[in-house]
Amino acid sequence: MTMLWQDLRYALRMLIKNTGFSVVAVLTLALGIGTNTAIFSVVNAVLLRPLPFRDPDRLCFLYERLPVAPILGPSYLNFIDIRDQNTVFEGVASVHAATFTLTGAGEPERLAAQMASANFYPLMGVSALQGHTFLPEEDRAGGPAVVLISYGFWQRHFNGSSDAIGKALTLDNQSYNVIGILPAGFQFLNPVDVMVPFAPWARGLPDDRSWHPGITAAARLKPGVTLEQARVELDTIAKRLEKQYPVYDTDMGLGAIGMHDQLVQNVRPALLVLLGAVGLVLLIACGNIANLLLARSSARTQEIAVRMAIGAGRSRILRQLLTESVLLSFAGAACGLFIAWLAMSSLVSLAASAIPNVGPIALDGKVLAFSMGLALFAGILFGLAPALQTAKLDLRGILNDASRGTTGGTRRQQFRNLLVVGEVALALILLVGAGLLIRSFERLQDVSPGFQPANLLVADVPLSPRAYPRAPQRMEFFDHLLERARAIPGVISAGAATFLPMSGGGSIIHFNIEGRPPKTAHDYIAVGYRPVSPAYLQTLRVPLLQGRLLAESDTETTEFVVVVNDAMARQFFPGESPLGKHIQIGGIPNDEVPKMRIIGVVGSMKQNLATDSASEIYLPYRQANAILPVFSLSVVLRAESDPRAQVSALRTVVHDLDPNQPVIRFRTMEENIATSVSAPRFRTVLLGIFAMSALLLSIVGLYGLMAYSVSQRVHEIGIRVTLGAQRSDVLRLIVGQGLKLALWGVVVGLAGAFALSRILEKFLFSVSATDPGTFAAVAFTLVAVALLASYIPARRATRVDPIVALRYE
Repeated sequence: MTMLWQDLRYALRMLIKNTGFSVVAVLTLALGIGTNTAIFSVVNAVLLRPLPFRDPDRLCFLYERLPVAPILGPSYLNFIDIRDQNTVFEGVASVHAATFTLTGAGEPERLAAQMASANFYPLMGVSALQGHTFLPEEDRAGGPAVVLISYGFWQRHFNGSSDAIGKALTLDNQSYNVIGILPAGFQFLNPVDVMVPFAPWARGLPDDRSWHPGITAAARLKPGVTLEQARVELDTIAKRLEKQYPVYDTDMGLGAIGMHDQLVQNVRPALLVLLGAVGLVLLIACGNIANLLLARSSARTQEIAVRMAIGAGRSRILRQLLTESVLLSFAGAACGLFIAWLAMSSLVSLAASAIPNVGPIALDGKVLAFSMGLALFAGILFGLAPALQTAKLDLRGILNDASRGTTGGTRRQQFRNLLVVGEVALALILLVGAGLLIRSFERLQDVSPGFQPANLLVADVPLSPRAYPRAPQRMEFFDHLLERARAIPGVISAGAATFLPMSGGGSIIHFNIEGRPPKTAHDYIAVGYRPVSPAYLQTLRVPLLQGRLLAESDTETTEFVVVVNDAMARQFFPGESPLGKHIQIGGIPNDEVPKMRIIGVVGSMKQNLATDSASEIYLPYRQANAILPVFSLSVVLRAESDPRAQVSALRTVVHDLDPNQPVIRFRTMEENIATSVSAPRFRTVLLGIFAMSALLLSIVGLYGLMAYSVSQRVHEIGIRVTLGAQRSDVLRLIVGQGLKLALWGVVVGLAGAFALSRILEKFLFSVSATDPGTFAAVAFTLVAVALLASYIPARRATRVDPIVALRYE
């Protein structure tokens, strides 16, 4: 321990003595370790940290498999059968996402909510912070109106008051008694404000096994039961249901997936790629520090030789040098943690809509331990080779001053050259990856969404089923809202729809075509279902291809009509015009649902820029309400200029119609589209930053090597000039050396990029993983920058005074 303390004190003195070297090394390491720490904090929060529930490894989601949808939340009736017939789960709980309007406490507020069965919270292992969670007698049809509130809502609405239990909240014009407060940080799938029992809502669902109302089924495996065993039993239940209900459950399958796996499966590959990218940045940083240490060791040869002469063994020298390296690395890690802390808010903001909300992203104990372990690994990695070479010094030659004027040995120089080649190669791999993602993102943004998004303002207006229980009330409200919205100064047109394009959501519904009745459930066909206002398609400026658009005269008292997009026309009416054909909502023809005549075909709008447009139908919301109740519409205003200028006016219009009606989520359509591409933007921005960091570090390494080479070759350069070499010859000599190293790095890097770019294939849109333009552009850029990095030291070499150089020691 005493010797270790001595080594640490001596290492600290040496680092303080060589301030310039220490500052450069610490900053280089801070960049490498800081980026690794920041990305690991995301990886830790999303991939490594277990879900904050009891025995999370035994939790899973249950789903249905249908020919039209491989993963779908179960229908309510199938859910009941799964819950009652299984023998492999401790329990099966149900959750449904919802929203409520809070009134009676100032401005109306729209609250994110969930409906949960009484066994949900015990199943998750979650207890109320105050009060209690739902009791079985509260989760039943006709049960008492009770509500659980989140910790955040408790703090915001009740100021954390201890007497919140028993207070009343008016949600959708119904009074609910607060029975419990959930613990801080609890959330399931998404943050919510209030939770109400599931059964009162479920009692109103249709007696239809093909109806999928958006139920999330969560289950807990019994001890000793594996997920595979559960899947086998679910297959048995699915076959049993198919025999019992052949009309609805033919070709229906049931499945289970681990809860954590389901939540992170889409983002795991991207996070692992980013973690690998910052690992390469750290390797480049370590290469730079190793080069610095090798250069510095030349100046320490006399010191090391003297220490060895007075009895220090090679192992003692090696330990001392590694102590200095590790101390340097820990100093870099400390600065890197500060950089990661500064970048955390920006990183969280960038990742907000690109990763699942499974827990807070923070520099917790695991992240700090990772950073310290990384610092130890890096310190040994970049310090070992220089330390070994220094410990093998020729003691006799150094003490006899025999090595004066040399370049430090051919082997050492070759090792330094190899480090620079490796740095350039790693930088090129990252630059190619970033270049591919950038080109992919550019092409993604160039894709037309199928409408004109400029100058569109969007806001959601969800009506309460209790405040507006009757259809005429709702239709009158929406009619007056759109009429007044069109009259707002600066508004060109106004429309509304239940689901907007580029929103990531939408309702898919079974339908049948007149004259083509389905034979079995396997023949059921589905389409995107979009109740809209008559002026909606005109407001978005969707092109009309055939027929006519919806009109104000298309109401519930006239013939039922529908407009389809061209994707739907191509899929279901290939080679013929769909105009005049009739379709009907529902998988099976029946006399209760009106038939709708197709009156027009419009261009297809996208829900995702990276995928093909789906088949969709547009029907007047008044007619749609006669089929399925319409309670919520998203209003779209086309403004003459900045659409944000209409926010206040639209809010006033809604408030004048109903002071208790909230209007929420104001955003422009361009912001809507930007949110839809948040995941590729997250990958592209971060990999671009890491690639530029790698380029900077590799070029600094090349510059440092060439500058050091020039300083060591002053005597040689003086002799060359004295013997008649021109300054251009000296310039070519030095630049040629740097260019040779850069070209070797480019060759090695291109081979590595070609092999590793395949990993990015699944993230690319309309760009090949081996796109020759990207590879060529990156290689050319890297060579050009390397030439510049070599040119600066070379220019200095051409200014060497031969007289001074010949006396150079």
